Amino acid sequence: MFEHSARFSLLLLITWIGFHSPVSNVHAQSAPAVGSILTQPCQIGAQLRGEEALMVVPENRTAASSRHITVHYIRFPAREPSGQPPVFFLPGGPGEAVTVDKITEGLQQKRYNKYAEMRAFNQFRDVVIVNQRGNSHVPGVQQLPEMWFAQPGKRLEPMSFDKTAQRMSDGLQKTIRICQDLQFDLKGYDIQHLVDDVEAIRQAHGYEQIAFRGGSFGSQWALAYLKQYPQHVERMLLSGIEPLNHTYDSPNGIWNVFERVEAQAQKSSSIKLPEVGLLGALKAVITKLEEQPVRVRGRHPRRGGAAEIVIGADDVRYYLRRPILNSSVHSRRLLELWPKMVLELYQEDYQYLAAKIIDDRPDLTQHPLLLTLVDNSLGITDQRLKLLEKEEARRWLGDVNLLYTATQAVTPTPTVSDAFRQFKEYETPVLLIHGTLDRSTPIENAQELLIYFPRGHLITVQGGTHAAHHHAASFDPRFLEYLTDFFITTNPTDAFQRIPEKITLPPLQFEASGSPSLFTQLTEAPANEPDNQPPGSR
Repeated sequence: MFEHSARFSLLLLITWIGFHSPVSNVHAQSAPAVGSILTQPCQIGAQLRGEEALMVVPENRTAASSRHITVHYIRFPAREPSGQPPVFFLPGGPGEAVTVDKITEGLQQKRYNKYAEMRAFNQFRDVVIVNQRGNSHVPGVQQLPEMWFAQPGKRLEPMSFDKTAQRMSDGLQKTIRICQDLQFDLKGYDIQHLVDDVEAIRQAHGYEQIAFRGGSFGSQWALAYLKQYPQHVERMLLSGIEPLNHTYDSPNGIWNVFERVEAQAQKSSSIKLPEVGLLGALKAVITKLEEQPVRVRGRHPRRGGAAEIVIGADDVRYYLRRPILNSSVHSRRLLELWPKMVLELYQEDYQYLAAKIIDDRPDLTQHPLLLTLVDNSLGITDQRLKLLEKEEARRWLGDVNLLYTATQAVTPTPTVSDAFRQFKEYETPVLLIHGTLDRSTPIENAQELLIYFPRGHLITVQGGTHAAHHHAASFDPRFLEYLTDFFITTNPTDAFQRIPEKITLPPLQFEASGSPSLFTQLTEAPANEPDNQPPGSR
């Protein structure tokens, strides 16, 4: 499959000869015209057959002299055409990519995944997967640098969100200057351009209406298209929902997840909570470290050797939302380990946290560039920002939107208006899927959005995280049937009568109180973290 992508990229480069010429008239003559589409056949297994394509678009549609870039997409015509609108799959992130290789690998798995959805929906509808412009993981020209970097904090100084914010601002500005030297017009990497890329593909293939399947940022992308082109949206299936004014997370929404974890821990026989409770213990830890950071001599988890480190309250806040041991950021496993981390800190066992800091702090921190540009173009209304800043949980969690508050002022992408973020009532049928233990996009997001869709239906996955659709499918073997039913049925509200409102997962299986410490498990585990996303990633 690598050869497949390499051939496509080579063909693209041959087509694009002269594109980088410094002479503007040569550029105009040699670069393919806006709207041009370069395609090659694409067949995956015996069922998914279609084309992989690159559409030529302006990098900045608001600039008449803008250079041209490409948007990558994959289109599979329906196996049994029914005349129903196509399903557009919108990846998350921003920065997630869906490639031919990933689809091929995903369809080889027997368990449910989004690629199984593509195959199921493709029976009667065209399926179109649109990747975000500038994505460095797909074929095309003018891919953005994937990451930008910020300098680390001092080893013997506790973490400070304020100082971290300044280093992040400086790091992003450095990358912006590099992009400018490379002739990138970063104003073209905003939510409006992503919406108009989808619209250009719709028009190019003559679709009057389209349906959407989006998760996480993909849901926000679909909602932004609906805001701009409501007449062209037939129905939507969204999970891990982010309304347009909810790019910034709610501290209370995250704290509510921690409260639900504590409620399950209180019923568990494997873990013993102190009298103050799990969250009472967390508050005590943060209060103590605010008053007096601790100096700890810890060990490096991979290279060995000892080092001294200073741990403060913001260190605890920062690592509360990061993967623990070998868990991934959206796994139930992370939540099953979370109480143990809190209780070890409450018992003044800092060895695990010290090891993580010793491992992380000397290194540059990396942040996705495309995510930063697009998310900051969505921004937040002043009204909602003031509400979030007053939420009670901010006292304990700190600035959970540090990535945005640190970089918003220096990000060059234009920001949408408050009117764009404000939703109104839509008759568009929508099926929502959301987990009650989702820390990235709390369940309250879906509950608030549902109010604006009288023809909407919410599947609440009790115990599901940001990957609630995967959890639900592993527990309910009919889950994919529900989603397919939604897309097949002429009147979606008829399908809602057959789709449950709630799927309840088994209780979390917490790490036992008497088990080896997190530090012991860390040093004995393989030396690779599966997920190093910063807290702002989605």
